[in-house]
Amino acid sequence: MLDRNDVIPLYKQLQETLKKQIQSGERKPREKIPSEINLAKEFDVSIITARKAVNLLAEEGFVEKKQGKGTFVAAQKYTRNLSDVISFSEVCRLNGTVAGSQLLESKFIEADKKTLDRLERPEGEMVLYIERLRFVDNEPIVIEKNIFSIAYSFLINEDLDNNSMFDILKRRSGTEVARSSRTIEICRATQQEAQLLKITKGSPLLLIKSIAYSTENKPVFIGTQIINGERYQFTM
Repeated sequence: MLDRNDVIPLYKQLQETLKKQIQSGERKPREKIPSEINLAKEFDVSIITARKAVNLLAEEGFVEKKQGKGTFVAAQKYTRNLSDVISFSEVCRLNGTVAGSQLLESKFIEADKKTLDRLERPEGEMVLYIERLRFVDNEPIVIEKNIFSIAYSFLINEDLDNNSMFDILKRRSGTEVARSSRTIEICRATQQEAQLLKITKGSPLLLIKSIAYSTENKPVFIGTQIINGERYQFTM
């Protein structure tokens, strides 16, 4: 119950009460919170007080307002610094979460001249295409598509489920990824992408295209990451 004799305004008390409920797990991620009218009744405050409290929670990122649907507890966002060249597994470790992966496809394909030029390989050479679904704490977050030169053909025989590609590259060939060039765009989820990421078709996604280079400044792979932007945030 809110303390009406306290020097702290009622809307701030309500904000802190709701925040504690979210932080303790009493209110779960993506759970719809009561309307401002119902919050006002539950805590015996005015609708204006309830609205102020909810607006403050939204500003702090604890809740998300969805037009025509209501207000929901915000899902946790995972942070990645784009200035660092580290594996997805390491990003998860730094976020205090567990990385996972599921191999979707692994095969040798013919590549066009543009792809081979980026990999600094001769025209007509085959390349290795690997596609994986990446998880954070068992939740699908990223669809990862990488194209490697034939020099890394050994990857087709590796266990790529729940294992770090960077670790395998270093162990099998001594290759360490030292830097990458990236472009970032916004795209919309196709039906297949939506099914894999367990979201709605047409949902906004982050699309990162990159070329990864070794410590010898040689291209290692061309990568595409399709990311659920609602769960991921980037810093520079």
